[in-house]
Amino acid sequence: MRSLRHHLLAVAAAVAMVVSPLLSAPASATPPEVAISLSSPQVDVGGSVTVTATVTNVNGFTILGAAARIYTDPVRLPSYASLAGCTGAAGPCGTVSDAGGPAGFEAPVGSLSGGASATVTFTLAIAADAEPGERTFRGELRGSNYASEMVPGPVLTVVGQADAAVRLTAAPKLGLLIPKIEFTVRVTDNGPAALRDATVTTPLPGGLSATSADCATGGGTVTCHTGPVAVGGAVTRKFSVAVGLLSIGVPYTFTATRTASDPVDPVSGNDSSQVRCTVVSVVLVTCT
Repeated sequence: MRSLRHHLLAVAAAVAMVVSPLLSAPASATPPEVAISLSSPQVDVGGSVTVTATVTNVNGFTILGAAARIYTDPVRLPSYASLAGCTGAAGPCGTVSDAGGPAGFEAPVGSLSGGASATVTFTLAIAADAEPGERTFRGELRGSNYASEMVPGPVLTVVGQADAAVRLTAAPKLGLLIPKIEFTVRVTDNGPAALRDATVTTPLPGGLSATSADCATGGGTVTCHTGPVAVGGAVTRKFSVAVGLLSIGVPYTFTATRTASDPVDPVSGNDSSQVRCTVVSVVLVTCT
């Protein structure tokens, strides 16, 4: 009797070992009908961004003539972006329109059998006059015999342009010990958007060196960063250049130039400023 009981217990334990993993194994999750991702969460006006859309047929039938569609809210996508490229599609990509006009873009992916997926990538060119702001993407899987619900996607922030105007001024600080010229780099944000950062570089004439508490002075170049600047605001950065007897009578030209900025600078005519200084003596320097 005891041996029979032990035998039954052993059989039950073996069955439990087999069944237990089956009970604990998680069921595979159903993929979303539309999944959208962006190459970047923000884009400058006049720039570009890629939008990748993966569509999956979660139904038990074939979706005929399927296409991946993308839209944005609250601003219609074609009103501020154009379709610059499309990869992974089964045919030409195009614009989706409704009663209100162009509404979005679509990429054909062919017929999708139950459980099948397709991935396409749209390259969007943002118009130079696009209004800054946030746009929320929405996606749709559409075929001749089926249409999914609109699926919300990521948010894209369109960043405006900021005109960073550069001005360089010089003020001689003379004396018998260490005569020098103090330079001021002033960067003004003329808008229309706030300036996140700008880089201004000033190459030094041969034989001269600079010191600064605001800017980097290595490699014969003074490099200054503005940091954030509000529309209509300005920041200043200063550096000094020592002059000596060997500089007497020699004219030197200093040019400060915006070499980078974020966001895009739409005006190039005020990106640089120049000062010309001549050392007449250790107690007289003229700058114009």
